[in-house]
Amino acid sequence: MIGTDGESGLAVTLIDAYRATHYCITGIYPAFLMCIDAYSADPAACHRPHDAACAAFVTAWNPRSRPIEPEHNAAAGERLEAQLRSTGHTCVKGLSVDPTGRWEGEESLLVLGLGHEQAMAIAREYEQNGLLWAGEDAVPRLLLLR
Repeated sequence: MIGTDGESGLAVTLIDAYRATHYCITGIYPAFLMCIDAYSADPAACHRPHDAACAAFVTAWNPRSRPIEPEHNAAAGERLEAQLRSTGHTCVKGLSVDPTGRWEGEESLLVLGLGHEQAMAIAREYEQNGLLWAGEDAVPRLLLLR
């Protein structure tokens, strides 16, 4: 999630960019897109085999939505995945893609069974402005942290 409005909080244009982003789940076949506030059978089907009542789509890339060096992003992403897997969570690779091409894609994870509070804590730990979270209804919601 890219771009900020200084310390005053998130700019409306940044929130619009988050809403326009394509949240691609690439680590399974067939790959699929998640859309904010829209039900899709694909995420729901992804939950079922893992008995997951919820899922979060998180990244460790570009803390506070400020672009950083690719090697730092990659290292943070590896730490995030290792941390989540060490606690027994199933992680499916994903990519957040800006459809305008203004910002590079961010490697992300769909984390099955990651509760609402846990998801927000992880996103805060990795200094993210927000994340997607879906409950039993499998509808991804944008959760803003600042």
